[in-house]
Amino acid sequence: MTRPSVAAVLVLTLACGNIGSPEIISTDVYEFRDQEAGQSLTFHWERATLPVRVWVASDSPLLPHVQTALDRWESAFLYGEFRATMVADSATADVIVRNVASDIGGGFGARATQCVGETDEQIDVTAKTITLPIHVFIYPILGQNAPGVASCYSITTTHEFGHVLGIISGSHAGTTSANVMFANPTFDGVSERDRLTAVVLYSIPSTLAITGRH
Repeated sequence: MTRPSVAAVLVLTLACGNIGSPEIISTDVYEFRDQEAGQSLTFHWERATLPVRVWVASDSPLLPHVQTALDRWESAFLYGEFRATMVADSATADVIVRNVASDIGGGFGARATQCVGETDEQIDVTAKTITLPIHVFIYPILGQNAPGVASCYSITTTHEFGHVLGIISGSHAGTTSANVMFANPTFDGVSERDRLTAVVLYSIPSTLAITGRH
């Protein structure tokens, strides 16, 4: 991944309404916070913002992989802490997914032999906000029909939606190749460490407030 310089606004690939899970008994998690300008930033979707509205073109090869990624991350939780729905109009979406290279740049990224993914989030460190929509870009390196592209899309889409979910650690610190949130992921799914990390994230307060469409 690439990172921009620290500025007032960075382009980046629990309120009482959130229910903490009693299963949070493991310390076997990796870093999910972002460290910027001496601050530890956390983000997750509050109950009032659910379901997260996701748009991807109806003819996009990413469409089935986006649905799979959402199903996988929703299944990580026992109490519906994260839920998402597909929408037909990008103008109403909280998350926009495109099958092209990023036209924003500087976001969370994952690169495999067959494809590249990037999630761009507008975070204002001073105001403590994240502005919607979040943009996700996933595209092939050698063409849509190259061997292994579909598998790469599956892995990379799940990885990028981990960032959408709130795993915004810039370095992916503590992940291994057994986790889908590894910087260059090869695991096609959500590992137990991925799941526990997401559960722990959603059990603590978010320091970033959502601005924009919600």
